[in-house]
Amino acid sequence: MAQMSYQEARADMAARTAARAPGPHIDTVLDLAVPGPHGEIPLRIYRPDGAVGVTMAFHGGGWLMGNLDSFDAVCRHLAKDSGLAVVSVDYRLAPDHPFPAALDDAWAATCWVAGHGHEHGLPTARMTVFGESAGGNLAAVVCLLARDHANPQILAQALVYPATDARQEADSLSTYAEGFMQRKADVAHAFRTYALSHGVSASTWKLSPLLADSHAGLPPAIVITAECDTVRDDGEAYAMKLAEAGVPATCVRYQGMLHTFYSMRGKLDAAALAQRQVADMLRTAVENV
Repeated sequence: MAQMSYQEARADMAARTAARAPGPHIDTVLDLAVPGPHGEIPLRIYRPDGAVGVTMAFHGGGWLMGNLDSFDAVCRHLAKDSGLAVVSVDYRLAPDHPFPAALDDAWAATCWVAGHGHEHGLPTARMTVFGESAGGNLAAVVCLLARDHANPQILAQALVYPATDARQEADSLSTYAEGFMQRKADVAHAFRTYALSHGVSASTWKLSPLLADSHAGLPPAIVITAECDTVRDDGEAYAMKLAEAGVPATCVRYQGMLHTFYSMRGKLDAAALAQRQVADMLRTAVENV
């Protein structure tokens, strides 16, 4: 990613998405746009019949790429496996829209769904969040904001190899710096383009949720990490931080896997297993209310 223009990176992601198997049929799929702090935010709702709860879904792509289509198959599988309605958020991307644009959109969309989702048949009394990579970062911060605002109530969070620390000091960044798909230079490029080159401190908790003053009172979590991933330690450190704060947290490391493995269902058995683990955890969280 660091060696491409952002236009090339987006085109590359679109090509990879097109080469993957489509997700399953979902009873109702609806595209709409909702009010945001700087214009409308596109959403895609996947609502299986009899949905028992809602998951806000935030795609990956280093805050620089990704969209509703790149996350479509993952969201369809999540809706199918969990029985939850899934709301995918097409948040604004850097470099055109640097920090905190993506977070502002993620938070605004979550609040809109909590207040208005029932108008589209969503069971908003039982909300959860899910995010992959950069989207995992957004999901984690949305949970912190929801706790601090005491609304909306988030029952569970599923974070797939989330980027949680913009200081970029973890051992995994050096261990897997080259030769394992996402490089150390790519992580640096993403953080820099999204936030650090715009005067944002790496210690800002809305960028680095690992550094929040407190993690107490956050929703139960499942954190999925990949062994051969530059940001592996970010996710595992966040799971530990949650556990130390008394938050029920499960962390699962997938041995031999690379960053982005989660979306490779149909090619990797591990991807299907990880997706089902996330679906099971979120469904259990809403059923136990």
